[in-house]
Amino acid sequence: MSLIEIMFALVILGIVLVTIAKLSLDAAVAGRSNDLVATRTAVLQQQAARLGSIPYTTLASKTSTSDSITVGGKNYYRTITLTPSSNTKYIKVKVVIAPTSTPTARDSLQFTRANAAGASPLCSGC
Repeated sequence: MSLIEIMFALVILGIVLVTIAKLSLDAAVAGRSNDLVATRTAVLQQQAARLGSIPYTTLASKTSTSDSITVGGKNYYRTITLTPSSNTKYIKVKVVIAPTSTPTARDSLQFTRANAAGASPLCSGC
């Protein structure tokens, strides 16, 4: 093998290794981004479950809030907006979660809580 062939093989090897390094970096960045989105979604689900488990009368007495929370070692801004209906049978609840590191990456959900007429919403004659 001549010296030119060896140099040519090393150049091709270098190009291939740089390409593989770039692909590895892209995969790592995508993985980190997916982790942040999954964690933010889990925090949003946790907050929705918390607000969904509060009795309607307790929720109706609360006001809209905005604060910071820490979940899993990560800090988030949390905004909870409560909008009662005119007939006081429903409350619209909106939760917005944004990581403190990138507050523009927000996630939100909105649901409606209803005031059950009796002890059980499934029991119409109770």
